[in-house]
Amino acid sequence: MNEDHNSVNVGRDPARQRLRTELADLLIESGDLRSQAWRQALLATPRDAFLPRFFMPHSETGELVLVTTSDPEWIGVVYSNEPLVTQFDGDPGATHGVPTSSSTAPGLMLRMLEALELDDGMRTLEIGTGTGYNAALLCHRVGDKNVTTIDVDPAIVETARGRLNVLGLQPTVIAGDGANGWSANAPFDRIIATCAVRHIPSEWIAQTAIGGRILTTIETSLHGYALVLLVPDGRGSASGSFLRDAASFMPMRSHASPAFAQLRGRAAQTTTRRRSGLRPLDLDSDAARFAIGLALPDVSAFSITTEGGAGIYLGHHLDGSWTQVTDTGSRINVEYGGPQDLWAVAEDTHARWVRHREPEPSQFSLSVDAEGTQTVHLHTAQGPNTWTSFDAKR
Repeated sequence: MNEDHNSVNVGRDPARQRLRTELADLLIESGDLRSQAWRQALLATPRDAFLPRFFMPHSETGELVLVTTSDPEWIGVVYSNEPLVTQFDGDPGATHGVPTSSSTAPGLMLRMLEALELDDGMRTLEIGTGTGYNAALLCHRVGDKNVTTIDVDPAIVETARGRLNVLGLQPTVIAGDGANGWSANAPFDRIIATCAVRHIPSEWIAQTAIGGRILTTIETSLHGYALVLLVPDGRGSASGSFLRDAASFMPMRSHASPAFAQLRGRAAQTTTRRRSGLRPLDLDSDAARFAIGLALPDVSAFSITTEGGAGIYLGHHLDGSWTQVTDTGSRINVEYGGPQDLWAVAEDTHARWVRHREPEPSQFSLSVDAEGTQTVHLHTAQGPNTWTSFDAKR
C-alpha cells in the first residue's frame, strides 16, 4: 500500500485526541451521538489514519481540490462533521471527475451505527468499505473478528486493509460486489450499507440471522434518498420503516444508473408531443424526489438544458421508454417515446402525493417478500396503503 502512515502515528498524540474529544462533544450536542459505547469508539479511532488525502470545495470557486497531510487545514477538516470525497471515477490517482468513494460525515455515520442497536460480539457485515474508518468503529464496538467489510474496488480494499492492520485491527476485508453480501461469514446479526441501493438484494435478507437488522439507503430514480431499517423474518422476507434521519450516499456500483448516452442510445425512436401542468421544479424537494421517484423504479433522471429551456430527461432501463420535459417559462412541453409515457406516471404520482399532504419519507415503510417483490406502503390516519410495488428480480 503506497501511502504515508505518518498520519497514523501522530493520530494518537494528545492534540489529535483533543480533536476527537471536541468532535464527540459536537456530535453529542447535535444529537448525532447518544451512547457511551459509541463515544468510546469514536475517541479510540483516529479518523486521520484513514484520510491522508481527500478532496474539499475550494473556498472561492467551489471546485473540489486535493488536500493532503502537508496542507495546514488538513487535520481540522478531518475532524469536522463533513463528508469528504476520496476518489473519482474509480481511479485512485484521479483528481477530478465523478465521485466514486468518500468518507461519510461522522454525525450520519454515528446515527446509523446507533440505529443498528449493536451489542458485544454481534457479527456485522458492512457494504462499502471506503476508507475503512467505519469498519474501524465497528471493530471497536463488536470486535474485529466479528466484522466483515466488502467493497467492489480492489484498490480501495487493499488500502483500507492496510490502514486497519496498522491500527492492529484484522476484520475480514473483501473485494467483491456488495449486492451479493458475503455468504462465507453468514449469518450476520447486522448488515449496514454505506452506499445507496435501488432495491434490497435478496442475498442480504438470506444472510441475516433471525432477529437481525439491515440498514441501508434507498435511492429513487429522481435521486430522492431515505434510510430504511429492515428486520428479516427468517423465511426470505423482510419489512421495516424508513427513518427520519436524512441520508444520501453514492450508489452501489451494481445499482448505479446507466450513463445518459447509454440510455439515449437504446431509446425508442418514436416521438409523441403534448403539454403538461407539472413542472420539473415541482419535483425539486427531497420528499417529492423520494415519493414520486418510487413509482419509477427502472428509470434514471437527468437534468437537461435545451434551446427551449431547462428540464428533465427520463430514461427506462429496460423497455426503451423515454421522456424529455422542458419548461419554457410559459408552458411545459413533453416529448416521449416507447411503450410508457413516463411523465404521466410522475404526474399521477405527484397528484396522489399532494392529495396525501406531501408525506415525508418517514411516513412510508417497505416490505420485501421471498419472491423479490418490494412494496412501499404509505401510512396515513386511515391506515397503510400501497404506494408502489415492483419485482426486483425481473
